[in-house]
Amino acid sequence: MKCASVAACFLLLSTGVFAQQHSSGFTLHPAVAQTQPDSIEQTFHEGDERSSPRTPCNVHGFAHQTWAETSKFAGGLKSAPRNAVRVSNLKWELPILAATGILIAEADRPADNRIQSKSLQQVAGRWSNVGIGLELGSAALGYGLGCREQHGYLQNTGFTALAAMAAAGTADLGLKLAFDRQFPYSRNSTGKFWGGGRSFPSGHAATSFAFAAVVAHRYPENRWLKWSAYALATGVSLSRYPAKKHYPSDILIGTTLGYVTGTYMATH
Repeated sequence: MKCASVAACFLLLSTGVFAQQHSSGFTLHPAVAQTQPDSIEQTFHEGDERSSPRTPCNVHGFAHQTWAETSKFAGGLKSAPRNAVRVSNLKWELPILAATGILIAEADRPADNRIQSKSLQQVAGRWSNVGIGLELGSAALGYGLGCREQHGYLQNTGFTALAAMAAAGTADLGLKLAFDRQFPYSRNSTGKFWGGGRSFPSGHAATSFAFAAVVAHRYPENRWLKWSAYALATGVSLSRYPAKKHYPSDILIGTTLGYVTGTYMATH
Protein backbone atom coordinates (compact mmCIF):
# COMPACT_ATOMS: atom_id res chain seq x y z
CA MET A 1 0.00 0.00 0.00
CA LYS A 2 2.99 2.24 0.61
CA CYS A 3 3.97 1.95 -3.05
CA ALA A 4 0.42 2.79 -4.08
CA SER A 5 0.47 5.95 -1.98
CA VAL A 6 3.81 7.13 -3.35
CA ALA A 7 2.70 6.40 -6.92
CA ALA A 8 -0.55 8.29 -6.44
CA CYS A 9 1.22 11.39 -5.15
CA PHE A 10 3.67 11.41 -8.03
CA LEU A 11 0.94 10.84 -10.59
CA LEU A 12 -1.00 13.83 -9.35
CA LEU A 13 1.74 15.85 -10.99
CA SER A 14 2.26 13.69 -14.06
CA THR A 15 -1.40 13.50 -15.10
CA GLY A 16 -1.68 17.26 -14.81
CA VAL A 17 1.13 17.88 -17.28
CA PHE A 18 -1.14 18.91 -20.11
CA ALA A 19 -4.39 19.65 -18.27
CA GLN A 20 -5.51 23.25 -18.49
CA GLN A 21 -8.32 25.34 -17.06
CA HIS A 22 -11.77 24.24 -18.20
CA SER A 23 -12.34 27.61 -19.82
CA SER A 24 -9.37 27.28 -22.13
CA GLY A 25 -7.63 23.92 -22.07
CA PHE A 26 -10.27 21.65 -23.54
CA THR A 27 -12.09 24.19 -25.66
CA LEU A 28 -11.94 23.27 -29.30
CA HIS A 29 -10.09 25.51 -31.69
CA PRO A 30 -12.56 27.33 -33.96
CA ALA A 31 -11.15 25.48 -36.95
CA VAL A 32 -12.00 22.19 -35.27
CA ALA A 33 -15.39 23.16 -33.92
CA GLN A 34 -16.56 24.51 -37.26
CA THR A 35 -15.64 21.38 -39.19
CA GLN A 36 -18.85 19.52 -39.96
CA PRO A 37 -18.14 16.73 -42.45
CA ASP A 38 -21.09 15.07 -44.17
CA SER A 39 -19.18 12.22 -45.76
CA ILE A 40 -15.97 10.23 -45.55
CA GLU A 41 -14.48 12.24 -48.38
CA GLN A 42 -15.31 15.52 -46.66
CA THR A 43 -13.84 14.25 -43.43
CA PHE A 44 -10.41 13.89 -44.94
CA HIS A 45 -10.43 16.71 -47.45
CA GLU A 46 -12.26 19.59 -45.86
CA GLY A 47 -11.12 21.94 -43.15
CA ASP A 48 -10.65 25.59 -42.54
CA GLU A 49 -7.62 26.19 -44.75
CA ARG A 50 -7.32 29.73 -43.44
CA SER A 51 -6.94 28.47 -39.88
CA SER A 52 -4.80 25.50 -40.94
CA PRO A 53 -2.28 26.81 -43.46
CA ARG A 54 -0.38 24.12 -45.31
CA THR A 55 3.25 23.88 -44.26
CA PRO A 56 5.60 23.10 -47.16
CA CYS A 57 6.17 19.35 -47.43
CA ASN A 58 9.94 19.46 -47.52
CA VAL A 59 12.79 19.15 -45.05
CA HIS A 60 12.45 22.74 -43.91
CA GLY A 61 8.68 22.44 -43.45
CA PHE A 62 9.01 19.16 -41.58
CA ALA A 63 11.65 20.66 -39.30
CA HIS A 64 9.46 23.69 -38.69
CA GLN A 65 6.47 21.57 -37.69
CA THR A 66 8.64 19.36 -35.51
CA TRP A 67 10.00 22.38 -33.67
CA ALA A 68 6.52 23.84 -33.22
CA GLU A 69 5.12 20.61 -31.78
CA THR A 70 8.17 20.15 -29.54
CA SER A 71 7.75 23.68 -28.19
CA LYS A 72 4.08 22.98 -27.54
CA PHE A 73 4.98 19.82 -25.62
CA ALA A 74 7.61 21.69 -23.61
CA GLY A 75 5.02 24.33 -22.74
CA GLY A 76 2.75 21.62 -21.35
CA LEU A 77 5.55 20.23 -19.21
CA LYS A 78 6.42 23.69 -17.90
CA SER A 79 2.84 24.35 -16.81
CA ALA A 80 2.44 20.94 -15.12
CA PRO A 81 2.85 21.95 -11.46
CA ARG A 82 0.35 24.80 -11.72
CA ASN A 83 -2.24 22.86 -13.70
CA ALA A 84 -2.08 19.69 -11.60
CA VAL A 85 -3.54 21.34 -8.49
CA ARG A 86 -6.35 23.30 -10.10
CA VAL A 87 -9.77 22.41 -8.72
CA SER A 88 -11.20 21.80 -12.18
CA ASN A 89 -8.47 19.23 -12.83
CA LEU A 90 -8.56 17.61 -9.40
CA LYS A 91 -12.19 16.62 -10.09
CA TRP A 92 -11.02 14.01 -12.58
CA GLU A 93 -7.45 13.46 -11.37
CA LEU A 94 -8.35 12.31 -7.85
CA PRO A 95 -10.83 9.58 -8.90
CA ILE A 96 -8.32 8.20 -11.39
CA LEU A 97 -5.53 8.25 -8.82
CA ALA A 98 -7.78 6.57 -6.25
CA ALA A 99 -8.66 3.83 -8.75
CA THR A 100 -4.99 3.40 -9.57
CA GLY A 101 -4.08 3.02 -5.91
CA ILE A 102 -6.78 0.39 -5.40
CA LEU A 103 -5.65 -1.54 -8.48
CA ILE A 104 -2.03 -1.51 -7.34
CA ALA A 105 -2.85 -2.56 -3.79
CA GLU A 106 -5.63 -5.09 -4.39
CA ALA A 107 -6.18 -6.10 -8.02
CA ASP A 108 -3.02 -6.11 -10.13
CA ARG A 109 -1.44 -9.35 -8.94
CA PRO A 110 -4.67 -11.40 -8.67
CA ALA A 111 -5.64 -10.27 -12.16
CA ASP A 112 -2.23 -11.16 -13.54
CA ASN A 113 -2.34 -14.63 -11.97
CA ARG A 114 -5.49 -15.41 -13.94
CA ILE A 115 -3.62 -15.24 -17.25
CA GLN A 116 -1.94 -18.61 -17.79
CA SER A 117 -2.50 -19.40 -21.47
CA LYS A 118 0.66 -18.90 -23.53
CA SER A 119 -1.29 -18.85 -26.78
CA LEU A 120 -3.55 -16.09 -25.45
CA GLN A 121 -0.51 -14.08 -24.41
CA GLN A 122 1.02 -14.40 -27.87
CA VAL A 123 -2.17 -13.47 -29.73
CA ALA A 124 -2.84 -10.48 -27.48
CA GLY A 125 0.75 -9.29 -27.83
CA ARG A 126 0.62 -9.49 -31.62
CA TRP A 127 -2.72 -7.68 -31.75
CA SER A 128 -1.47 -4.79 -29.65
CA ASN A 129 1.55 -4.35 -31.92
CA VAL A 130 -0.63 -4.52 -35.04
CA GLY A 131 -2.94 -1.90 -33.55
CA ILE A 132 -0.06 0.47 -32.84
CA GLY A 133 1.14 -0.06 -36.39
CA LEU A 134 -2.29 0.82 -37.77
CA GLU A 135 -2.33 4.04 -35.78
CA LEU A 136 1.16 5.08 -36.83
CA GLY A 137 0.37 4.16 -40.43
CA SER A 138 -2.91 6.10 -40.40
CA ALA A 139 -1.25 9.22 -39.01
CA ALA A 140 1.58 9.01 -41.55
CA LEU A 141 -0.92 8.37 -44.36
CA GLY A 142 -2.93 11.40 -43.35
CA TYR A 143 0.17 13.56 -43.41
CA GLY A 144 1.26 12.16 -46.77
CA LEU A 145 -2.15 12.55 -48.40
CA GLY A 146 -2.44 16.06 -47.04
CA CYS A 147 0.88 16.92 -48.63
CA ARG A 148 0.02 15.31 -51.95
CA GLU A 149 -3.49 16.77 -52.20
CA GLN A 150 -2.44 20.11 -50.68
CA HIS A 151 -4.99 19.92 -47.87
CA GLY A 152 -3.52 21.72 -44.90
CA TYR A 153 -6.05 20.47 -42.33
CA LEU A 154 -5.44 16.80 -43.10
CA GLN A 155 -1.69 17.34 -43.28
CA ASN A 156 -1.64 19.07 -39.91
CA THR A 157 -3.88 16.44 -38.35
CA GLY A 158 -1.57 13.63 -39.46
CA PHE A 159 1.50 15.44 -38.20
CA THR A 160 -0.16 16.37 -34.90
CA ALA A 161 -1.17 12.75 -34.34
CA LEU A 162 2.42 11.61 -34.89
CA ALA A 163 3.70 14.36 -32.61
CA ALA A 164 1.19 13.49 -29.89
CA MET A 165 2.19 9.83 -30.00
CA ALA A 166 5.84 10.82 -29.71
CA ALA A 167 5.08 13.22 -26.84
CA ALA A 168 3.04 10.61 -24.97
CA GLY A 169 5.80 8.07 -25.51
CA THR A 170 8.39 10.49 -24.14
CA ALA A 171 6.34 11.29 -21.04
CA ASP A 172 5.61 7.60 -20.59
CA LEU A 173 9.33 6.76 -20.73
CA GLY A 174 10.05 9.34 -18.06
CA LEU A 175 7.49 7.72 -15.76
CA LYS A 176 8.81 4.24 -16.53
CA LEU A 177 12.28 5.31 -15.49
CA ALA A 178 10.96 7.01 -12.37
CA PHE A 179 8.85 4.08 -11.13
CA ASP A 180 11.00 1.18 -12.40
CA ARG A 181 8.19 -1.34 -11.90
CA GLN A 182 8.63 -5.04 -12.55
CA PHE A 183 6.93 -6.46 -15.64
CA PRO A 184 4.25 -9.13 -15.08
CA TYR A 185 6.14 -11.59 -17.27
CA SER A 186 9.40 -11.29 -15.30
CA ARG A 187 10.44 -14.35 -13.32
CA ASN A 188 8.95 -14.26 -9.79
CA SER A 189 7.50 -10.82 -10.49
CA THR A 190 5.40 -9.23 -7.76
CA GLY A 191 4.80 -5.96 -9.59
CA LYS A 192 7.21 -4.24 -7.23
CA PHE A 193 8.07 -0.60 -7.84
CA TRP A 194 11.75 0.27 -8.09
CA GLY A 195 12.36 -3.42 -8.61
CA GLY A 196 13.95 -3.37 -12.05
CA GLY A 197 11.49 -2.99 -14.93
CA ARG A 198 9.60 -0.57 -17.15
CA SER A 199 6.03 -1.70 -16.64
CA PHE A 200 4.41 1.47 -15.25
CA PRO A 201 2.69 3.01 -17.16
CA SER A 202 1.79 1.25 -20.42
CA GLY A 203 3.45 2.84 -23.45
CA HIS A 204 1.02 1.18 -25.87
CA ALA A 205 -1.94 2.64 -23.99
CA ALA A 206 -0.36 6.10 -23.85
CA THR A 207 0.52 6.33 -27.54
CA SER A 208 -2.75 4.74 -28.68
CA PHE A 209 -4.95 7.16 -26.79
CA ALA A 210 -2.79 10.11 -27.81
CA PHE A 211 -3.56 9.19 -31.43
CA ALA A 212 -7.27 8.67 -30.73
CA ALA A 213 -7.61 11.95 -28.84
CA VAL A 214 -6.08 13.92 -31.72
CA VAL A 215 -8.40 12.31 -34.27
CA ALA A 216 -11.45 12.84 -32.06
CA HIS A 217 -10.70 16.50 -31.37
CA ARG A 218 -9.75 17.35 -34.94
CA TYR A 219 -12.90 15.71 -36.37
CA PRO A 220 -15.46 16.05 -33.56
CA GLU A 221 -18.51 15.88 -35.84
CA ASN A 222 -17.57 12.63 -37.53
CA ARG A 223 -18.75 10.02 -35.05
CA TRP A 224 -17.68 6.93 -36.94
CA LEU A 225 -14.12 8.21 -37.18
CA LYS A 226 -13.97 9.43 -33.60
CA TRP A 227 -15.34 6.30 -32.00
CA SER A 228 -13.40 4.00 -34.32
CA ALA A 229 -10.19 5.68 -33.16
CA TYR A 230 -11.19 5.28 -29.53
CA ALA A 231 -12.26 1.67 -30.09
CA LEU A 232 -8.91 0.82 -31.67
CA ALA A 233 -7.03 2.53 -28.83
CA THR A 234 -9.12 0.67 -26.26
CA GLY A 235 -8.42 -2.66 -27.94
CA VAL A 236 -4.70 -1.99 -28.09
CA SER A 237 -4.59 -0.88 -24.46
CA LEU A 238 -6.67 -3.69 -22.97
CA SER A 239 -4.77 -6.35 -24.93
CA ARG A 240 -1.63 -5.54 -22.92
CA TYR A 241 -3.25 -7.25 -19.92
CA PRO A 242 -3.84 -10.74 -21.43
CA ALA A 243 -0.46 -10.39 -23.15
CA LYS A 244 1.05 -10.16 -19.63
CA LYS A 245 2.95 -7.05 -20.67
CA HIS A 246 1.31 -4.77 -18.11
CA TYR A 247 -0.81 -4.73 -14.98
CA PRO A 248 -4.29 -3.11 -15.07
CA SER A 249 -3.02 -0.03 -13.19
CA ASP A 250 -0.29 0.44 -15.81
CA ILE A 251 -2.95 0.49 -18.51
CA LEU A 252 -5.22 2.93 -16.65
CA ILE A 253 -2.47 5.50 -16.16
CA GLY A 254 -1.11 4.99 -19.69
CA THR A 255 -4.60 5.61 -21.09
CA THR A 256 -5.01 8.77 -19.03
CA LEU A 257 -1.59 10.08 -19.97
CA GLY A 258 -2.25 9.46 -23.66
CA TYR A 259 -5.66 11.09 -23.63
CA VAL A 260 -4.57 14.32 -21.93
CA THR A 261 -1.46 14.53 -24.11
CA GLY A 262 -3.38 14.03 -27.34
CA THR A 263 -6.09 16.47 -26.27
CA TYR A 264 -3.53 19.13 -25.40
CA MET A 265 -1.61 18.70 -28.66
CA ALA A 266 -4.81 18.80 -30.74
CA THR A 267 -6.37 21.85 -29.11
CA HIS A 268 -3.41 24.18 -28.56
